[in-house]
Amino acid sequence: MITILSERYAARLFRHLREQRNLTRRELAARLFVSNVTVSNREQHLRGIATDALIDTAHVLGFDVALVPARHPGARPTGTGWPA
Repeated sequence: MITILSERYAARLFRHLREQRNLTRRELAARLFVSNVTVSNREQHLRGIATDALIDTAHVLGFDVALVPARHPGARPTGTGWPA
């Protein structure tokens, strides 16, 4: 499991995964039905990435996206992970 803590990290990760799979930006763009410029913007974090775009990109690169509860630093043990 890879934990993504920021959009900036997601951008770097997507570029790494694309390159690891020997895909060009143009090839990834074709698989996502978006422009080459859109893929470039996502990888360079020039614009935020929408949730559906994040999920689609991860899927095309061979990953699923899951939301996993993270424990909030100020939380008391309530079972929910959020402060009581």
